[in-house]
Amino acid sequence: MSTIKRTYCRICEAHCGLTVEVDELTQRVGAVRPDRDHPLSKGYCCVKGLGAGAMHEDEARLNYPMKRVGSGFERIGWDQALQEIGAKVRKLRAEFGPRSVGLYTGNPTYFSFQNILMSAGFIEALHSPNLFASHSVDNNNKLHVSTAMYGRSMVHPVPDLDHTRFFMCMGSNPVVSQMSMVQLPNALERLKAIEARGGRVVIVDPRRTETAQRVGQHISIQPQTDVYLLMAMLHVIAHEDGIDLAPAKAIAHGVDELVASASAWTPERVAPVTGIAASTIRELAHAYRDADGAALYMSTGVNMGPFGSIAYWLLQGLNLITGNIDRRGGLLVPRGPFDTLRLAGWIGLGGFNEHRTLRGDWHQVAGCFPVAALPGEIDNDDPRRIRALFVSAGNPVHSMPNGAALAKAFEKLSLLVSIDIYRNETSAYADYLLPATDMLERSDYPASHAMLQVTPHVQYTPAMVEPKYERRYEWRIFSDLAVACGAKPWGKIGNLLPRINRLLARLPGDLELTPDHLLALLMRWGGEVTLEELKREPAGLMLPPNEPGSFFGKRVPTKDGKVQLALPDVIADLPRLDAEEERLGPRSGRLVLIGQRDRRSHNSWMHNSPHIRQPEGNHALIHPDDARALSITDGDEVEVGSDQASVRLRARLSDEMRRGVVAVPHGWGHQNAPVKRAASLPGANINDVIPGGPSQVEPVSGMAIMMGHEVRVSRIEAHQAVAPTLDSAPRGN
Repeated sequence: MSTIKRTYCRICEAHCGLTVEVDELTQRVGAVRPDRDHPLSKGYCCVKGLGAGAMHEDEARLNYPMKRVGSGFERIGWDQALQEIGAKVRKLRAEFGPRSVGLYTGNPTYFSFQNILMSAGFIEALHSPNLFASHSVDNNNKLHVSTAMYGRSMVHPVPDLDHTRFFMCMGSNPVVSQMSMVQLPNALERLKAIEARGGRVVIVDPRRTETAQRVGQHISIQPQTDVYLLMAMLHVIAHEDGIDLAPAKAIAHGVDELVASASAWTPERVAPVTGIAASTIRELAHAYRDADGAALYMSTGVNMGPFGSIAYWLLQGLNLITGNIDRRGGLLVPRGPFDTLRLAGWIGLGGFNEHRTLRGDWHQVAGCFPVAALPGEIDNDDPRRIRALFVSAGNPVHSMPNGAALAKAFEKLSLLVSIDIYRNETSAYADYLLPATDMLERSDYPASHAMLQVTPHVQYTPAMVEPKYERRYEWRIFSDLAVACGAKPWGKIGNLLPRINRLLARLPGDLELTPDHLLALLMRWGGEVTLEELKREPAGLMLPPNEPGSFFGKRVPTKDGKVQLALPDVIADLPRLDAEEERLGPRSGRLVLIGQRDRRSHNSWMHNSPHIRQPEGNHALIHPDDARALSITDGDEVEVGSDQASVRLRARLSDEMRRGVVAVPHGWGHQNAPVKRAASLPGANINDVIPGGPSQVEPVSGMAIMMGHEVRVSRIEAHQAVAPTLDSAPRGN
């Protein structure tokens, strides 16, 4: 007998509602469809979320604990895996100290309440600072600047799109990817509604994206020069127009320092580097200034460039001095079902700490070191270096620039453990593979996105089905690992939970403390809704709307309650704008690389799912005039290369591209993956071409610079090129 159950997607911030058909007898998952009665997404869902059932049933999934034996893996039991891993970690910690252990968490971690709670708790319970995360590839700049400006990394004012009159979107393609760091299902309809009520939408991007083709005014910009556009807009508003700064100074320190930074950046100076006419820049600044509720928004296309932190600082500063933060129609700071900021202050979450890497002296952002520093923390001569690495829901060998350097560093490890739902390029180097549950097999609550909701809504989902085979909940994996690895009792929550459960196991009945019990306590503390109420409402409940006037003077989590705009490390980085100005501008005969999102593809971790069917893989998208100059026609095989490496791709020609720019979707190129379906897909990993290493790191936040690199593009017929490969041979321990 089949039952239709309601849940929500956990692929991106949108969290669209889903219905799942489940055979209650066999526990087999059938059709996964959009939930047409969901109060927030209202039947909207992208095609990626509809692949949850295919992923759950995929026989290529990692289903049992595996141990490396020679050049392959053999199935073992959970008890053996935990005992052997624990023994190795105990020995390393006893000989080399707590820093000898590290943890990398990938993108799916932040869409799992259980994982984000217990993975961080696990490494803290071992008293190691060595936590690395994928957000240092795409969002570290935002997290760092928010910590410095607002006191906590989770404060990111979100656009009040239902009332906005002017919305400028930079480096984002919401039609394909929704909106990063904003929870907003079906972003296109909300943007269209702005225009329908007489407002204005501006899309700033080197490519006329799917979003720009459907809504708003497209302004083509030279890649990685958005920061100069923001500087010029600040110059116009503060220096030419002389906006009254008194209201901003009442709520923020450092307003004068922010304004002074733009004194020399006139629209006339900025026009040559951005490729945008000075008159257009000045008109944008005035339209933004004069709108009755306006919001500037930027995403990964700007974040992942050389000036991500400066750009986000300017964007937040502009929104603040124009009075658009904590204002109806501008940007608001949500609260969620419980006061996340108050809770974060109690437990020290999201603030600064003193931990530094052994090499490069990098600081933590949102509790994590930058992944660009990971190879150096493994491969060095310091006795405290990382010798045991756990990788949860991640594939850094494939997803960071020059992943071959990280793969080489793995040779220095004594232990590598992969906790995931599939095998991948990173787990090819592992000593142990531990199978985790997928989104349909676990309960969940979107804890990490409660403060990013344009429309406040709260939803809890139980597991749709029991875990298949020997897949385990991530919270249980990390709890058991904490005990096995010798974490001291009553230290952190990552160790507290299993200790309590060991005591409960001695009592009659099947008593157990789970993350859901902790969630229930938080809900009762918040006072908006209880977990019991949410269980009775499978599509969730609407919360009171975000209100203006609820942030400044009330919830700014800094010591004196004021925003800090004079950020020393950002201001110290400003001279780079002068140094790079000439180099970044458009130049004849040069091609600059940017990223691109695929409708069906999501980073790298979905590519072994049967739901991914793209026979051509990824491609190199270039303007016809650039292609003509290189004797390239549509569909030709081309080589895209840098001094580091080259890859082969099919060329696609389109006038949606700005001249001098080539766009390549990321996440593809799994020819060396240890699973057949992903390995059979065409395409190439453009991250192999992107330069890595300490010189290619944004100096403020430690984020890898992924956009704006100059590349060579040529037809394959001109010469033969060999795509780079990663050595997947086992390491000697």
